[in-house]
Amino acid sequence: MTIIRLILGYLAAVLIMVALGVIAQSLFVLSGLKAVGAAIGLVEGVAMIVDDLMGLGPNYAIFIALGFAIALPVAALAGRLLPAPRALVFAAAGLVCMLVMLTLMKEVFFGVQIIAGARSLPGFWAQAIAGALAGLAFTVLTPPARRTKST
Repeated sequence: MTIIRLILGYLAAVLIMVALGVIAQSLFVLSGLKAVGAAIGLVEGVAMIVDDLMGLGPNYAIFIALGFAIALPVAALAGRLLPAPRALVFAAAGLVCMLVMLTLMKEVFFGVQIIAGARSLPGFWAQAIAGALAGLAFTVLTPPARRTKST
């Protein structure tokens, strides 16, 4: 597998996670606002999502890039040691990465979850599932390493 393909797969996984994570975050916040009686139309909702992608996205991308820089190589190593499908290993790595990252972010920021859409249990798990989808995307975009046969 070429290094360029790995880098592009990594960057794509990060961008997919950022997009899915920010959109999910925005939708959970919008849902919470509507639950308390805020009148938010489609135009305002879409505008908020775009604003969150532009505002939250770059900062969230830094955390995600760091997390995936650890999780994806660990998954590659685990995939060589475990008799599990490659897609499952990388999806699990993305999911666990997001669970750990969100938990650590809350601890570091004095018990406050800075990703507002992840403050509820469903919102928290939506972020984790987005991580799993990003891990799956990585497997689609990067072919498995070739195994050499020893003779």
